[in-house]
Amino acid sequence: MRPESIVLLAAAALLVCADGASAKSVAVDFPVTIHDSQDAIPTKRLLRSSEDSEERVGFDTLTGLAKAGASKVTGTTVLDTWLFHNVNGVQVLAKLQLGDDIAAALTSSKLKTLRKYIAMYNNKHTNTPTSLIETLTAHYGDDVVAKALAVAQKQPNTEALATQLRKNQMAIWMRKDRTGVDIFKLLSSGDDGYFTLTNLEILDDYIKLFNREKSAHETLLATLTTGIGSERRLAELLVVAKANPTTREKALELQSALFDKWLARKLRPETILRGLKLDDNVENALTNRNLQTLINYISVFNKNNPTSEATLIGTLIAHYGDDVVATALLSVKKVAGTKDMATVLQIQQLGRWFKSGKSVDDVYALLKFPDDLYEVIASRKLEALDDYVKLFNREKSADESVIKAMAAAFGGEDEVAKALETARRYPALNAKATELQNAQFAQWEKEGLKSEGILAKVFKIGETEAGTGVEESIVKRYTMF
Repeated sequence: MRPESIVLLAAAALLVCADGASAKSVAVDFPVTIHDSQDAIPTKRLLRSSEDSEERVGFDTLTGLAKAGASKVTGTTVLDTWLFHNVNGVQVLAKLQLGDDIAAALTSSKLKTLRKYIAMYNNKHTNTPTSLIETLTAHYGDDVVAKALAVAQKQPNTEALATQLRKNQMAIWMRKDRTGVDIFKLLSSGDDGYFTLTNLEILDDYIKLFNREKSAHETLLATLTTGIGSERRLAELLVVAKANPTTREKALELQSALFDKWLARKLRPETILRGLKLDDNVENALTNRNLQTLINYISVFNKNNPTSEATLIGTLIAHYGDDVVATALLSVKKVAGTKDMATVLQIQQLGRWFKSGKSVDDVYALLKFPDDLYEVIASRKLEALDDYVKLFNREKSADESVIKAMAAAFGGEDEVAKALETARRYPALNAKATELQNAQFAQWEKEGLKSEGILAKVFKIGETEAGTGVEESIVKRYTMF
């Protein structure tokens, strides 16, 4: 060990041990310099060359003495020793035991000691200065520091410091040509997800700085759209964010900006339905989060286009067709979470049919029933037809029925009667066929038809002729009805 080093170490050790416990905290708040490169701050202990190994032993000994002789490291003796050995800011942060919780570190009195040391370090290393923000970033991470500072800026005891550090951090981002999308990706790397109020505030503040410094015209909406990958995904996240009280206001603001963009492009709801990927399966569409986006856009669209108003049911029908929508609504009505919405949409669809003057037979055709009568019996579309029959009869004081519509489509009630009797023999069709047959029997009874007149009136069989086995079976069932 060189003589001058031994003398310096010995003197420092004596000073620390002599009255370490009475050392007063130095609270001078030295200015810091922002340096462009975080890479200038090593994140691990600097290793001296082999020729300085003895000095390293002496330095470690002094550090141990300092720890044993003083409860705080605030005096200049230890700091001078660290500076003599070119200890960097990150290492000093660790030696000061500021810990891994940056929120706690920002309120610690030890932070002033760190700032003091950084100022001393920069006075010595004028060509490679560092800064407090770079030191914190190197230890805690860029995203963690950014989020912690945004929160600390709202606290009275850390507002001033956090405000300055945020400015310093964003200045470094600017000098590194970070874009808004870069910062979005940085902030999204944590476990808190895209849409926290803190993340949105940080990103919005940086975009404003970026536009001011670069004479650019970036927006938070455009940055989020690019960062997330599509307007569809952004819209879905906004639906979720609107449900959170902490992000609701910002989400509403962003959704409004998104709708304004669509309106400026004169996009109709049918186009938005496709853009939101609600166009592949109507049942999936009716349970998709972005259905709410479409509903909200239709409302805004109508306010801006009063002469060409749209509706959700009309938009769905325009894309999928009446038959597909009607069938899907029957399924979605059975799900507790979508029952109310599906019920409203079904009422609206029935109302559209009635207001357009459609008869029961018109709706039968609109629903695109299959050409096979047995497939019709098994079709859920009969439920939709039955709902319309009830509405039609109530509003028109009419006497229409599903059976009459089926008879009109297949050439008469005799064909329907025989198909229903035959269908009752099949387990998969028995329940529905029995229900429809009972409805047909009730209709005959209402018309005053007697069992002995079934063969002649319904099947057009003369008094001297016998019916087929199916026809005779129908007569027998009707007799017992």
